[in-house]
Amino acid sequence: MKKPPVQSEEEISQTLLSLLSAYESADLAQLQNLVSRDVDIHVRELDLYGRAAFFRIYEPEHFDLSKFSVRSDGDIGWSYGTLTRKNSVMHFSAVFQQKRPHQWKIVHLHLSDASL
Repeated sequence: MKKPPVQSEEEISQTLLSLLSAYESADLAQLQNLVSRDVDIHVRELDLYGRAAFFRIYEPEHFDLSKFSVRSDGDIGWSYGTLTRKNSVMHFSAVFQQKRPHQWKIVHLHLSDASL
């Protein structure tokens, strides 16, 4: 008997956790697999836009994911919550698109300082 497919929210949650693990361990191949080529990333402090610019400045770092929520509607999903990095807390929001069945890619990522 075939196993039923995993629900979208569970897949998105796993994608998010895999992204944090790959980010921390400097697994660039996995990061590039999880982040869409056309991702919308803007690092305002450095005036950098896009995935290629992000990977030029990337340095591995540890983040703790404290709370997050996941939702989906068809082949679009989103997640939001808080991350802790060193002594700072950050809000995040991410948009995911299902590029293939059961394969979600991050297409937009936003981080902001939670103390603002």
